[in-house]
Amino acid sequence: MNKEHRTPVTVVIACGVIAILVLVFGVSCGGGNDDAAADWQGGFSGSAVGAKLTAADLSVQSGSCTVSDTQLVVTGACVFEVKEFGGGLFSFGPPTKRAKLVPQQAVKVTLFLQGARAAQAADPGESVDVTFGTSGGELGITCVGLAACALLLQESGG
Repeated sequence: MNKEHRTPVTVVIACGVIAILVLVFGVSCGGGNDDAAADWQGGFSGSAVGAKLTAADLSVQSGSCTVSDTQLVVTGACVFEVKEFGGGLFSFGPPTKRAKLVPQQAVKVTLFLQGARAAQAADPGESVDVTFGTSGGELGITCVGLAACALLLQESGG
């Protein structure tokens, strides 16, 4: 084997030796500083948590109802449209918007999300957690037994 044919082999062997030395040095000298990892990992910890669904995100689509910062008041039945959010090709905002609805009277809560429908009945004082993705959706409220009902609009707990 002449010198021209040995040069690539020598370069590959040298790179392998360097890689092994870096690995051994990193393993032996790496202190496992978990406290430092917590600093940069903490920045990502809240990225999957949804934002709060607020009165500004809701618009009345049908029915007789009013929206305030803390409460929804419905007469009979009402459908709210939850506006799209996040927009753009690269959205770095929250992936969801969440709220906890606490009815003061018995109600039926219906969600319409991306072609799917989900309904839940709730008695006074029970909470109903609702979550909407960036495409928005519809929130239906039907009062059970009474002509009017009220729901507290609260921040979701988790």
